[in-house]
Amino acid sequence: MPSSLVDLRPDRRLLDHEFEGYKLNLQALPHYSHELTTRVDRVFPDDVQYSFIHAKLFALHNHLVADKWDYTHSFYYIDEKQQVRHISFDNANLTFQNTVVYDVPAHVERKSGHFNLCLSFPSSTLALVSDGTGYLHIVDTRARSRPSERNAQWQTQQSSLILGEDKYFIIVDSRIVEKNNTEILHCLLQSVKQNEAQFDSVLTWVTFKFDMDNSTWNQMSFRQVQGKGIVHYAALESLCSAIYVASDHLFKFTKDSEKEIVEKKEEIKTILYTWLQTSEDITITLKLEDNFDKKLFRVDVGPLEVKISYGGKEFVSGRLWNRVDSELTTWNVQDNGQVNVLLTKSDSMLWDNLIEGGDNKGEQIMDESLIEEAHRRLSHLCSETEVTSVEQSAPGLSTQELEECDAASEEDTVLVRLDTNHETTHRVPLSVNRYLFSLTIDPQQSPAIVLRHDVDACIWQPYPTDNRPFLIHEGTLMAFGYIQSSKTNRKFITCPPNLSYGVVCESSRHIFVYQHRNSGQLRNRSGGVNRLVKVGQQNVFNVERFGEVVGIEATNDYLFVLTESSLVAIGIQ
Repeated sequence: MPSSLVDLRPDRRLLDHEFEGYKLNLQALPHYSHELTTRVDRVFPDDVQYSFIHAKLFALHNHLVADKWDYTHSFYYIDEKQQVRHISFDNANLTFQNTVVYDVPAHVERKSGHFNLCLSFPSSTLALVSDGTGYLHIVDTRARSRPSERNAQWQTQQSSLILGEDKYFIIVDSRIVEKNNTEILHCLLQSVKQNEAQFDSVLTWVTFKFDMDNSTWNQMSFRQVQGKGIVHYAALESLCSAIYVASDHLFKFTKDSEKEIVEKKEEIKTILYTWLQTSEDITITLKLEDNFDKKLFRVDVGPLEVKISYGGKEFVSGRLWNRVDSELTTWNVQDNGQVNVLLTKSDSMLWDNLIEGGDNKGEQIMDESLIEEAHRRLSHLCSETEVTSVEQSAPGLSTQELEECDAASEEDTVLVRLDTNHETTHRVPLSVNRYLFSLTIDPQQSPAIVLRHDVDACIWQPYPTDNRPFLIHEGTLMAFGYIQSSKTNRKFITCPPNLSYGVVCESSRHIFVYQHRNSGQLRNRSGGVNRLVKVGQQNVFNVERFGEVVGIEATNDYLFVLTESSLVAIGIQ
């Protein structure tokens, strides 16, 4: 079954073209700090972990874990004694409480290849703990949202050496679904495999079934997908019938304990033409034989039909994927025999195929103008001074004004949905809409993915594909796409569930907070004309005195920052 090409169209109601930028607010943000009883446990890459995949996994590891199932300010981290510590913040009394809730079993001595310990909450009563040495612990946490059990001691229900000896991983996502009145635990793990000439990312999707008689978890299925290079985003679908992967390279299933993986034989295709599309038109390119006669070349296009032939030989023929305006069809035949046929689409959208059902004689190619991100200089969007000169018309996009911070690291980043039948059901090209970060808006849904659209950052929530679109635009961080790319020393990027502000956090110096809602308006007196323009508020918090930032979580009213020795709650006004 061919995959569906998803065209991302932001909801215009969630965009604000009148937004002009951010004005620096020199007023200090209120903050409250708590000195940790024991420092955060950290593991650093060694000589065998030298790839860019390893560098990203270690450098961007978030050691502060928010309990999304608990609607209070409840957080967890793992200390240097390999104990899970619970820190709660009482915003009424502005106090912290720090308690040990779990001691990770074994305390295996660290050796080459190990990863950081990981913690994940698939439900309100269950936790997953990876010790970084190859073991996955399924832990009963009681009802964490109840005040009487919030600091109760956790109990290990199951410990498994998931990938075998000397194979280490981190936890990417976890989720529990109920099937036939039985709880099924789904875990998504990431590991790194070294091949002869490269490092591959391996995503392991393992499931456990709860045995009520013995109160144990029994492994049901084991699946693996593998691909070259880094994984920008990976998550389980909320119904756990598929996984999402955003990467620069193709990922495919390599193992499945429940279903045989059938290698698809690549058909030997004779490509007669290529086609290139934008949301408005399609260009079909083909090559005629030497000493061609233009009189033998024919182009017949109807609203839903196309036929391109030369001397009885058909290059393109069939029913189009969607309607075109046949009266606007044009073509030209060059002296070297190359022919370009331009079809104008009736509806502005991207097509999955040129010919309905596909055509082995043709091949789609990418448009370089779509891949290249061309953005004008918009320095006023992150200016520390008052916004001025709104009377001047904004210049158009120019590829000559592409800034260094706008350069894409890869041109072929794609978000795909891989189902249990080993099929890629949906593809979302992210070459232009660059991946920024992910966040959990609703713990019962997959993490939302945040993409850059022009200068803004749009939040897209994945949903099961049965009753609604694959991705739904939930909100926008105004001008945040441009701002984050200009911060070359950024470590963490995040925002709260209500999407009211965006955060760019450096490793050891500054935290930049951008509030675009309820921020008031600025009166512009340029040219003697008074005019109200929409601006947001930028705050800068100096975190240098607390040490290196190793974790961050944003709530609707506070930003929590974890350093090696402190937890800081920053009030968002």
